[in-house]
Amino acid sequence: MKLSVIIANHNYRDFVGAAIASALAIDWPEIEVIIVDDASTDDSKSVINGFRGRVAVHFRPKSHQLGAHMFGFERSKGDVVILLDADDLLEAEVMREVSKVWHPGVSKVQYRMNLIDADGRALGTAIPQFPATNDPKKLRRTFLRTMSYTTPPGSGNAYSREFVRRAYELAPETMRWSDDVLLTLAPIMGDVVTVRKPLARYRIHAANDGTLRSLDANKFRNRLRQDVEQAGLFSGVCHRLRLPATPDPLGRSLGHLQYRFASYLVERSAHPISGDTLPALVYRLASSALIYSQLRLRDRAVLITWAIACALAPRRHRNNLVLWRFAPTSRPRAIRKLLGAFSSLRSTRLPSQA
Repeated sequence: MKLSVIIANHNYRDFVGAAIASALAIDWPEIEVIIVDDASTDDSKSVINGFRGRVAVHFRPKSHQLGAHMFGFERSKGDVVILLDADDLLEAEVMREVSKVWHPGVSKVQYRMNLIDADGRALGTAIPQFPATNDPKKLRRTFLRTMSYTTPPGSGNAYSREFVRRAYELAPETMRWSDDVLLTLAPIMGDVVTVRKPLARYRIHAANDGTLRSLDANKFRNRLRQDVEQAGLFSGVCHRLRLPATPDPLGRSLGHLQYRFASYLVERSAHPISGDTLPALVYRLASSALIYSQLRLRDRAVLITWAIACALAPRRHRNNLVLWRFAPTSRPRAIRKLLGAFSSLRSTRLPSQA
């Protein structure tokens, strides 16, 4: 199989060179690396041009992540496609490990990602904590009931070319994030196969679009807007394929409900979903956790305990509880040690970018 690594870059001059180098270092005989710069205004161009002759380079007007990935995909030829974020890294053995579990009908192979800081130093943990069993059919059934499954962010996935082609054909023009499309449709349109070995590195830094380092109510609201778009895509494709999906995907989605709960707690006056109340959100979140089979029972218990603690805590403590849930690097050392056994809570969410 031929591997295509497509890197969409926007203003990541400090990281994109390392991402490209990691792609070029993959131990696999058939590989192409395609760089699509999405209208960067920093010095990314000079960094990228330093790799000319070894990678395909394209500088494009602004089209956001989805447009840049679609442009790169149209120029790729690989049977397997990895969409490497410009601030992440791939391990050299990624394709050899993926090839071991590949079979016809796979939409994607997902793998764990070691967390690193802005300087590339290991943070001592990996995401996500996958369920004990690797059962694509069970994962699909859970997803159709809850529109949630345990998935890494974009760089933690190796996609089938045929799946990516079909998924992009179904992507609404209004969507901006390739991850939202592919992570949502992968369980519907093929088998999701899991490798528990970390085969990539996810960088935590101040410019991450999806990563929280401090409480930011606007990021929660942006996530909820993305969730609504994903729910529309989910429902439309399930209807088209005549699949028995839940009629209220966001009402049962464990990932969405955590962001929704946090948005309400952090800035109730700007919370975008009218009619929400604190008791109702706690009830919805607890109910979703109880039926979510991809989480171990103890992890569900911790999540429910967290929700109840947030609801009962004074505001000054509530904000810390929310921050510690969504920003692992902000947690005090004692909290990190306490949660070490329950690390799956960091990665169980609606399929999305991290």
